[in-house]
Amino acid sequence: MTGKVGTLLGGSLLLLYFTAGDGVAGSAPLAACRMSQFALALGPQISEATGQHTLALRLGNRGAKSCVVNGYPKVTAYDRAGAIPFALRDGGDQMITSRGPAHVVVRPGRAAFVVLNHYRCDFGGLRGATTVRIGLPGARRAPTASIKITDPYRRPNYCGKGDAGSTLTVSPFEPTLRAALGG
Repeated sequence: MTGKVGTLLGGSLLLLYFTAGDGVAGSAPLAACRMSQFALALGPQISEATGQHTLALRLGNRGAKSCVVNGYPKVTAYDRAGAIPFALRDGGDQMITSRGPAHVVVRPGRAAFVVLNHYRCDFGGLRGATTVRIGLPGARRAPTASIKITDPYRRPNYCGKGDAGSTLTVSPFEPTLRAALGG
């Protein structure tokens, strides 16, 4: 084949290769993940750089089928008074990968990871998140998964409007914790 036809066909085969269910020829493209498929849990504690406060979240696929997730999650942190007004920033920082989002295949029983990070509150936190909600990118009122954070040392702390520690940096969905941390 020559010219545009060969390029188009090659691109189509490449797309089929990346979207095939388990890499088997003839498999249907993978469906997008739904939050109802995931069990949200705290990931392991992170050895942080000085001044950083990092929270790893594990989204385990408890569904019967593989699915695909892509992009930056919607994140909201809450305490007893309601939503905490963190400034959210998608992308990298001292702890989180600066690579952009990519399609992540999440097989049954496996997980995707999201990492949240902010700078410490030098003058003390004004509010500590007791619940974090994660949603998929897209629709405004899409379903979410929530996790309660009972350990006060793992809670993201809001330092106050304009304080550098009140910006919460969010990783894209990643296939491993190491990838979310930029490793």
